[in-house]
Amino acid sequence: MKPTFSSLIKISVFLLLGVAFGGGLVVYSESRGGVKKNNADEEIYSPSSSDESNRKYEKQFSVSEGGKIYVEADEGTVEIKSWDKKEVSIVVDIDGSDSRAGKYSVDFKQDGNTVSVIGKLRDKSFFHWHMGNLNVRYTIMTPRKFSAEVKTSGGDVEIAKLEGQIDLSTSGGNMRMDDITGDVSSSTSGGDIEANNINGRLQVETSGGNIRSTVVTGNFEGHTSGGDVVVEQVNGRVRASTSGGNIRLKVNGDNQGIDVETSGGDIDIYVKENIAATIDAQTTGGSVDCDLPIAVRGKVKESELHGKINGGGNPIKAETSGGSIRITALK
Repeated sequence: MKPTFSSLIKISVFLLLGVAFGGGLVVYSESRGGVKKNNADEEIYSPSSSDESNRKYEKQFSVSEGGKIYVEADEGTVEIKSWDKKEVSIVVDIDGSDSRAGKYSVDFKQDGNTVSVIGKLRDKSFFHWHMGNLNVRYTIMTPRKFSAEVKTSGGDVEIAKLEGQIDLSTSGGNMRMDDITGDVSSSTSGGDIEANNINGRLQVETSGGNIRSTVVTGNFEGHTSGGDVVVEQVNGRVRASTSGGNIRLKVNGDNQGIDVETSGGDIDIYVKENIAATIDAQTTGGSVDCDLPIAVRGKVKESELHGKINGGGNPIKAETSGGSIRITALK
């Protein structure tokens, strides 16, 4: 006897339910498993326990000054500070649902004077489901004279009181750097950047936030696609741009060159009265004003200003498509 159409439907539904149930078992089993491997110079943690959703790892390494801390995390907020000990201390707190926290592994390693910690979100399941929440925080202490490199895919980065090369990047968080001696490079795809008391070159970039910096002794370069750029007390060459905000710049040192541009806001530049500069400023959506004595070159226009201050010097170039430009003497 041939099966009826309704029978075929029932059989198909039964088979689909069976596949879904089997896949669920795979996902569940992957979320509960774990391993721990110990080598001479490497430890990989991904333990199974009765409470995989809340774990804490602590690790210390003996080092000397002039070393480096390297952090790479699929998920995680990272905080790095210095202390007087010749030791690197790393604490990793993991909190979340079993389905995600249970798959987060942490790898510690030391190679000479370089210490590494790598956090990976393992997912070997067939369906690659990422259900549930996951919060990971790295708290790290190093000697003051130490470099740092941080890469995280989903968290904030805070770093303070270090002397060394700093290289930071995150795909989804804010960044803050305080009291750094050395060159700093940082980038984020979705947050604000703040840098204070930087003695060295500062290079920052964000695709979706504001940039604010106070006291920079060195060259500054900052770019954002969606916010303001505010730089207070900079002594060095300045390059800054934004596609959707204002630029405010205070130069408390000699003019070493200024190049700023915005597509959607005002530009305010504050300089010393005795500064020597060659001005090239123009706007298509406002006016250009300068309260310092300037020898104007060419025809005077409300939307353009070209000339020399105190006989001319390094260029001050400013351009905006949607606001006004003001060049003002520091008080």
